[in-house]
Amino acid sequence: MNAVFIPTGNAGKLREFMHAFSLQNRGCVGLSQVGNYLGSDFDWHTPAEDRQTFAGNGYRKLTAALPLLSKLKSFGVTSVLVDDSGLCLPRLNYSPGVHSATLSGEPRDDARNRKFLIDILKNDLRLTDDQKEPAFFVCSLLTGTAVDASVLKGERILSGQQECLDYLETLEPQIFARTERRLGEICSAAYGSRVYCSDSDLTYRIDLVMGFCSGFAAPLEQELLQGEGHGYDSMFFPKARPELSFASIPLDEKNRMSHRSEALRALTAWEKFRTAPDEIQELF
Repeated sequence: MNAVFIPTGNAGKLREFMHAFSLQNRGCVGLSQVGNYLGSDFDWHTPAEDRQTFAGNGYRKLTAALPLLSKLKSFGVTSVLVDDSGLCLPRLNYSPGVHSATLSGEPRDDARNRKFLIDILKNDLRLTDDQKEPAFFVCSLLTGTAVDASVLKGERILSGQQECLDYLETLEPQIFARTERRLGEICSAAYGSRVYCSDSDLTYRIDLVMGFCSGFAAPLEQELLQGEGHGYDSMFFPKARPELSFASIPLDEKNRMSHRSEALRALTAWEKFRTAPDEIQELF
């Protein structure tokens, strides 16, 4: 077994990842299954997402999960994958971004967040009801795999979590800048990059993959298919179907064009690349 540990209790999200990794003949295990494997040795606390980048918040989750890899090796688990996602508007400095789920504060409330963003579109950006603002959804995936440092001849290996975190957070604005330049022409995009990091005498290969779905945010909500949307779906119109919001498109169709589906497709493509560390590879 060559399985991936995905530290989530969200069954729907886990199913999406299971399908993606099945294309690579790999399995997936979530928090529940890892808890069954490890029993009393399993102690999981979801880390605080206190960074201002998707890659940074993902790395917080990754470093919480990586120490479990040695315990999971006997169960065929060889790597960890974490994700973070959100809605970004370039003209708002990519806001709400990492604060997408908490834009209007705690406790988290999707309807209140949408109202808050609609007020910004109308009052700050001066959009009328029939106008739309360029926007994109992003899904950031980080994988961590233990490697033998002795075989990494000549490779740069970052030392410690802080150096790795700092480096990953320099990649994200570069990827965003590339994506923004392409927004007028594309419906989706994806990028990948790789880095090696040592921590507590262990060395890991860390891969960052980011998938994007381009479209528009509107100050009016459209939800023609009840129950299909969540988050900002009812006010996001994908470039591939600009007449319909994400909440108005059947779920199976939405999933084929969503930021998460693009990131998962990119993760499969990324396995075929042998890009040098420190490079940003445009995947599609």
